[in-house]
Amino acid sequence: MSKLYLYSVISLIGFVLTPISIQAQNLPDLGSPGLVIYDRQTEVSLGRAFTKALHTQFNLVSDPETLSYVRRIGHRIASHTHDGRNYRFYVINDPAINAFAGPDGIIGIHSGLILAAESEDELASVIAHEIAHVTQEHLSRRFEQQNSLNITSFASLLAAILIGSQNPSAGIATIMGSTGLSLQEQLRHSRIHEHEADHQGISLLHRSGYNPNAMGDFFGKLAKQYQLSEFRPPEILMTHPVTETRLAQANNRAHQLGAPKDQHDRINLFLIQQRLKILAQSSTNYLTPDTPYQKETACYRQVIQKKSASTNCITDALSNHPNNRLLKTAQILYTEQSTKKRFQQLEALYAIYPQDAALLLILSRAYQNAEQPDQAIKLLEKNSENLLYQFEINQELSQLYAQANRLAEAYFYEASAFLTIGDIERARYLARLSTEQNPPIANRLKKASSLLIKALGMDEKELD
Repeated sequence: MSKLYLYSVISLIGFVLTPISIQAQNLPDLGSPGLVIYDRQTEVSLGRAFTKALHTQFNLVSDPETLSYVRRIGHRIASHTHDGRNYRFYVINDPAINAFAGPDGIIGIHSGLILAAESEDELASVIAHEIAHVTQEHLSRRFEQQNSLNITSFASLLAAILIGSQNPSAGIATIMGSTGLSLQEQLRHSRIHEHEADHQGISLLHRSGYNPNAMGDFFGKLAKQYQLSEFRPPEILMTHPVTETRLAQANNRAHQLGAPKDQHDRINLFLIQQRLKILAQSSTNYLTPDTPYQKETACYRQVIQKKSASTNCITDALSNHPNNRLLKTAQILYTEQSTKKRFQQLEALYAIYPQDAALLLILSRAYQNAEQPDQAIKLLEKNSENLLYQFEINQELSQLYAQANRLAEAYFYEASAFLTIGDIERARYLARLSTEQNPPIANRLKKASSLLIKALGMDEKELD
């Protein structure tokens, strides 16, 4: 990745669509007379379009337990922002060690970064850093009004370049040619923004119960590891330049805050890393963490791959981590027992964690495996409205109804799924197919759509 690409990406995330001639009082003056900030409505719209681009153009990790784990960390940290944004967290199936922040709190973490982290604190530090880019308005504090791209097309281009899944040359040329900012000016702002994100991110990290030293430790460790390497540095070092000054300031900030009380089970990251390695099913360039839980994670990996005839090792691991839901779930799913008892245990675990979409999907799929699809549908329909992330749930319902040859309902839930990610055109098309199959379902669709539209801050006319 060239420096031109790096600074173009940094510039691109500041591209402004609807500027307002104001300065946020809580943000430092970066010295540019043309600084503008787009309004909240524009940011929400841009966030929806960005989410649509992620779901329709890129390879997202769909493993429920991996998503649930990353999202628990993300929302734990975001709960301390109090800025009213619609924070959402996604995992990109990409071995690159990288992460990014999009408009309205859309945060992406590459699977490669999860595998590179040697502790949950390190993973949380990157998530906190990206959240801080959002809270500090770094996505809107760069350029004056640009009218060459609408919200949807800009969000797609933004997603493509941030994730690095497409050739960015054409987009970079357009952005660079239209902004008029020099490379030196971009570099100056990027360094300031990185320091700001470190400062605020470390505070968020500390308030969330994580080790504030983890941010400087993780970036410093990666920089040192690749300093003399003949291989290209990780993407995160290209998009988040590390300097001695930056590391010193981060470490000083962490030292001022002190170590918080440990509030998380350290084995979770290593269990999730085992899941990602199994999902990859191929050799990769991931860094291998020197885990202190080799016995437990090896057992977990063997059990979920069904290569072990015994789950005794999971029971042993639970004796040391009695409240770990990943281990509890594995024990329930892979222990030899009656189907009835397995359902009872899964239902009891879900009752403890009713907001965990992973457990909801696991219970639903257990019903499906037991050839009880109607029970799976009933379960998902009863609980889906209370969940923050509904895309995967609605898609699961669509598939279940399609298997039952109930096409009206299948189209209905597929329409609902795409509506939750802001894909209005596809949602409108599927809604029409649903009502063609069964006209009375139109009222149900309208009611559900109205609730979603209201929750997303959209205009109901968009679905007409």
